[in-house]
Amino acid sequence: MRRTRALVLAIITAFFVAALAQAAFAADAVESVPQGLYALEDAGAYNRFTNFVGGYSLLVDKDMRADMSLSGVRATLESPGKRIDIFNQRLDDVSASAYIAYSNGFLSNWTDHYLEYNGTRDIGGRSVHVTLWSRGRLARVDDDKCHYACIDIPVGNNEYVTILMRSSAPLHQSGGYAYLAEGFRSLPKSAAEYVRKAKAVNLAYRNWNEETETFYEHYFGLENPLTWGIFEPSAPGNFEPLLEHEALFDYNFPIILNYSTFENTYKHPNLSQRLESAHKNGRTLELTLQTAAAQFPGESNMVYSILNGAYDEFLTDYAETIAAFEHPVLFRLGNEMNGDWCPYAGYNTSRDPLVFVEFYRYVYGFFERAGARNVIWVWNPNGKSFPDFTWNDALMYYPGDEYVDVVGLTAYNTGNYYPGETWKSFAELYDGIYYDYIEKYGKPLMITEFASAVLGGDKNQWVLDMFAHIRYYDRIKVAVWWDGADYDQNGRIARNYFIDDPDTLIETFRRSLRGAFDERPEDVLWKRDVFI
Repeated sequence: MRRTRALVLAIITAFFVAALAQAAFAADAVESVPQGLYALEDAGAYNRFTNFVGGYSLLVDKDMRADMSLSGVRATLESPGKRIDIFNQRLDDVSASAYIAYSNGFLSNWTDHYLEYNGTRDIGGRSVHVTLWSRGRLARVDDDKCHYACIDIPVGNNEYVTILMRSSAPLHQSGGYAYLAEGFRSLPKSAAEYVRKAKAVNLAYRNWNEETETFYEHYFGLENPLTWGIFEPSAPGNFEPLLEHEALFDYNFPIILNYSTFENTYKHPNLSQRLESAHKNGRTLELTLQTAAAQFPGESNMVYSILNGAYDEFLTDYAETIAAFEHPVLFRLGNEMNGDWCPYAGYNTSRDPLVFVEFYRYVYGFFERAGARNVIWVWNPNGKSFPDFTWNDALMYYPGDEYVDVVGLTAYNTGNYYPGETWKSFAELYDGIYYDYIEKYGKPLMITEFASAVLGGDKNQWVLDMFAHIRYYDRIKVAVWWDGADYDQNGRIARNYFIDDPDTLIETFRRSLRGAFDERPEDVLWKRDVFI
């Protein structure tokens, strides 16, 4: 009986500790939005929403609540069954027609999207562009808002206001869309932009196992130095090429980047072997999971299939395999999601970054149910958005503080193989995004993958300059060199990112890896000593 009571008491205590930790995290995540950013006032059949940051007002449904926590990116109004996001867009370097056409690129996917209207209309005395479309309702998304109206309104000085409405019911059943443009008024901007800063990780809430918490504190603690990782295509399946590199550089890379995809609908074929091989060799994986692009005409976007439950068995096995592994894993889901080359980008999913947010949180749920206490979640947008429009801003893809442990940065010096590309220094690539990220995210940062090409400049000097400059980015705790190449459509190397080409790089990396930061030799082998 005493054992039973003790067990019950332990369970109750654990429950309350977890509940208090979660409540503390939720409270920590709440940050009051400054006053004076907007007004929401009665206007008869509607309310009038005035955005003093964006410089406009319009009519909205009576039951809508305003969210201005990302007022530097968008204003949001939401009610059950409906959401409206509003964006200010400067068009200094692109025409209005190109802005609209590029934003609507997803419409080329006729399998998943049904176009109802795309053209110019006169509404409320203005000539506005209207796009109406819908997609299939996603079975795994609560209150899926799959009916869309987008209104692009010119407001002068090469600026547009884009109103994107999502509805869970067909538009003709949910009040239409015309009132949004009919009641639109342009006003002087009279309030400063505001973006809520993402909060730091709460270790009590994360509930990691001891090994994972130790790993996180060792590599991502505020006072810790920079650690180097690498992508070497053969590892962790074959460590020989990586070991040869390490012998040349006199440095052991404790973190290695590895990619995985949704191989089938039921099970990843060798995930367990990858994890175990990395661990045996004293490494931690920066394990990346991506969806594949459609391979055949008429094939649905895989993100939609996932959110319809088609890959539930695969995700269950994937998460359970990682949970059973127990050792730390840096898990990166759907990286570079603000890039139009990614199937999970908003550009490919209804001009709607919230589809990615649903996808991210859905996958996260499988790890929670699997009890994976060894997973460190890395959220990783591309350094520059493609298209570089406000609706596609990286912040639109942020899933929430509780889903992110590390924020990743990615920017490559691509060289000048392709027309329009220019050689960029490390500082040119990273100064802007680094200082932007430390303002927006109270999380540790890591460069999840980067490199310099050869064509267009002196790659060896680029690397020397990089090592000299990166030491000033004290919030970046891990940097991962991408040792590979991009190939053109004819199979020729377009971007040579190899870590040992040209030959002078070998000595540059050997000296710099050991001297770019204060690191004692025993620190390099810390991972081996502790976890093997």
